[in-house]
Amino acid sequence: MTAPGREPGSRCRTLLRLRSAWRSRGTLTGFVLFVVLPVIACTQRGLSERPTEKRGIREETVQFVSDGITLAGTLVLPEGSQTHPAVVLFHGSGPQTRDLFTARWFASEGIAALAYDKRGVGESSGDFRKVPFMELCDEGLGAIQYLKSRKEIDAKRIGVWGLSQGGWLGPLAASRSADVAFVIAVSGPGVSPGEQMIVYYANELREQGVDEGDVREASTVRRDIWNYMSSGLGYEKTKAELDKARTKRWYNQARVQQDDSFGPLPKPADLSRPVGRGAIWFKQEAVYDPVPALRSLRVPALFLFGDHDRLIPVEESVAVIQRVSAEDKRRDFTIRVFPNVDHEMRLVTSEAMGAVDPEYLRTMRDWLSSHVLNRP
Repeated sequence: MTAPGREPGSRCRTLLRLRSAWRSRGTLTGFVLFVVLPVIACTQRGLSERPTEKRGIREETVQFVSDGITLAGTLVLPEGSQTHPAVVLFHGSGPQTRDLFTARWFASEGIAALAYDKRGVGESSGDFRKVPFMELCDEGLGAIQYLKSRKEIDAKRIGVWGLSQGGWLGPLAASRSADVAFVIAVSGPGVSPGEQMIVYYANELREQGVDEGDVREASTVRRDIWNYMSSGLGYEKTKAELDKARTKRWYNQARVQQDDSFGPLPKPADLSRPVGRGAIWFKQEAVYDPVPALRSLRVPALFLFGDHDRLIPVEESVAVIQRVSAEDKRRDFTIRVFPNVDHEMRLVTSEAMGAVDPEYLRTMRDWLSSHVLNRP
């Protein structure tokens, strides 16, 4: 999900039974001898391994500039000479290249799609590791400006699609620019990245057979440690809590988790000298609140989740989006949770392990038809 740290090239299994979903993991060199945070990244294999290609669909290699960074991508155009609505594809976390599978699916549905390499990845310049992930929103907005210059694109019908971390970035982009005409957020958390990662670690402990009460206790301690690391407040209380945690039966299992939160606690003076990704994660990314961006949405938005997603808190995310929607009846929010589906919208049933849920595709197709393509 969120992306602090060193980005490896390998792909690892996810939680519980999600053996078909892929992600990257990495570490963070944080404050002095402390804190190793993971990367939970969707590798974005796409909506289907090889979407049906219609005659006339064409692909063009393109470049555009955002804040002095040159992004390289591919524009996939539907058949026909008329102007088309379009969508920009936001990445999941980690070193993501252009997602051509998803772009081709959109084009097969009559919507042009621009997929690009994240900054510092593939053929794009820059380095995504040097900025908080929220700044990557600017890349998508730069892509929209590029699309507006294309004669094949209907400038008033350009939206954004994002998976995982991209599910935060899509609403954020729409909150910052009136050029975003619609939003599709797939497995986009309604909570902060810090809270999302605490949920991830809790599920990892559950997979190891840790008692539910112990999981909750470990999560509470981890949350308090991270709050201290973000704010610098409550050192003595947090240190005492951590010392007590070392006597708990769950401690050793939590201690070896990748974030290393249960190691030596840095003193407040050390927090003023952060290095590397540590400062970005604790001071900016972990505490990012997605609710203000959701409240700012004034365009149709589709939020899609799988009930077997073990990377994010699905029920809590849905509840947050529902509360925001209820605050203003004029909001056009559509929320759908698919049964037996994981973080990447893939089925986790024994009969169809790893296949993209056809109901997910059908839901997105129907929503696009009514909200973007204006078909009855």
